[in-house]
Amino acid sequence: MAADLLTRIRAEIAARQNGLRPLLAEYEELLSVAHALAPAGAREARGGRAGGVRRPAPPRRARGRSAAGRRAAAGRRAPRGAAGKAILAALEHGSHTAGELSVVTAMADANIRANIRRMLRERTIVKVSREGKTAYALPPGAAA
Repeated sequence: MAADLLTRIRAEIAARQNGLRPLLAEYEELLSVAHALAPAGAREARGGRAGGVRRPAPPRRARGRSAAGRRAAAGRRAPRGAAGKAILAALEHGSHTAGELSVVTAMADANIRANIRRMLRERTIVKVSREGKTAYALPPGAAA
């Protein structure tokens, strides 16, 4: 009986792995393309290879840095409005919760929530309910 259960669980895990393999391959290809499209100086500064696949470094916390460290980090910031554009791009594919937006856009929760508040005030996005949770979507009639 226990052997049957283990066999069934192993088969379910193998089926799930087989389903995820194409997604992993696509993810790695996108990383490679993003790396290739990065400015040459940025690739060399990070020690990357032109054709290699690199996993992104974990985000660093700004708290506790020295003034020099904060100035150095400021040079690597995204352009103004990039977070809002990323959120809008994610919402073009349907509604998302704040947590989902954080995962999809690879931005910090605090950054997502601050942008959501601003975008709600500007009526760029609207609050919706999805499966009993608060989610955010483009307003009806907004160009996708």
